[in-house]
Amino acid sequence: MRSGTGVFRVVTLSDQAMSSASNILAVVLVARTLSADQFGTFALGYTMLTVVLGLSRSYFGTRVSLVKDRDAARAVTPGLLGAVAILSPLAMIVVLVASLLAAGTESWRVLAVVAVATPVVCLQDIVRFASVAAGRPLVALMSDMLWVALMAAPLILGLALSEAQVMTIWLGSGVAALVVGLASFRVFPRIRDGLAQLRQRHRVGESVTYSVLLGSLSFFLVLLLASRFVGTEAAGSLRGASTALGPVSVLFAYAGIGLIPVLVRRPRSLDLRFCALTSLAMASLAAVWGVILLVIPASVGFVFFGASWAGIREILPWTIVEYIIGCAAVAGLLGLKVRGCSRQIVLSKVPSVVVMVGGTAIVTAVWGTVWAAAAVLTLASLVLCVGIWIYLFMGSSQEGDQGPQPVEAPFTEHGGPIA
Repeated sequence: MRSGTGVFRVVTLSDQAMSSASNILAVVLVARTLSADQFGTFALGYTMLTVVLGLSRSYFGTRVSLVKDRDAARAVTPGLLGAVAILSPLAMIVVLVASLLAAGTESWRVLAVVAVATPVVCLQDIVRFASVAAGRPLVALMSDMLWVALMAAPLILGLALSEAQVMTIWLGSGVAALVVGLASFRVFPRIRDGLAQLRQRHRVGESVTYSVLLGSLSFFLVLLLASRFVGTEAAGSLRGASTALGPVSVLFAYAGIGLIPVLVRRPRSLDLRFCALTSLAMASLAAVWGVILLVIPASVGFVFFGASWAGIREILPWTIVEYIIGCAAVAGLLGLKVRGCSRQIVLSKVPSVVVMVGGTAIVTAVWGTVWAAAAVLTLASLVLCVGIWIYLFMGSSQEGDQGPQPVEAPFTEHGGPIA
């Protein structure tokens, strides 16, 4: 699809909305069938899938997003899909074992479905990133629309499903969405190229992966600490509050999948202005959604989250502020990515991780309340945002002295640029 930047962005944003909707529907449908305590147990397992997805997206998705030529982005996709396919068995084992250790064996059937779904979700996600980078976001939109339609059917029909049935439908919908994406984009995994991709180095992709890994594992530790010192329902409240902010998460993901290909093809001298305007727009939309969440009747929240809504509503003000600040952090991160600031990306994450994990351990042990953990997450978001923008301003100052710096090229294991 090459009909203009405006249409490109609208289609890409619509696709990200559909992608996030499928995950939100899975959480909502499960929350409706479980008690607050049971949902907290499920949240621990489901979070592990998002950890693996984040790593796949940050490492392989970043690679294809930073390719300046659309044809080259399409050409590299089979190798990236092959690399994900090679790592699929490891991903399933990691998700299953970590989930069982965190949530216990009582819900092992549901956790097994989550583990099996992990490679499907990762592969479909790479197809989305690649199709957008190649200038064909309509492929991603069709794939995600199918996933949402199949997931929404039980909710529209008012079917009473168990958590295992919900996750099975989610898995089947994901497989269908993956097949449609591959067939529409006309790319398929190549194992040999995948092996080559695994041997290649990409400094920005690696730094983003380290940053995502730190953030994902930190949030997982926060859930464990909340579950340990407050109760498993607290973990469900934190997970549920994040799900309630799903539309804002759509903006976060859209920035990575839709705005990086746009920004990377512009002069580096425009980075700061682009990131500042993006930050303002995203934060404004996040604030509007936050107000909507705060004023909706309790009965509406109960429809979507069942018995878990009371705990979710308690911490929503903190979570809303956290996500508004996160908008500024995500926008600033765009500038660091396209400039190849791999070291700064990781360094900006470390202080926030220390605040997140250390702070949660202290406040949950002392006060034993979920709102205290939510407050710490908000503080950690602020620390991350400040660090990112400091590095971004420092980079802009250096450009003023030396001229715009080029985007760092990907590197192979031998140090040469990828052809």
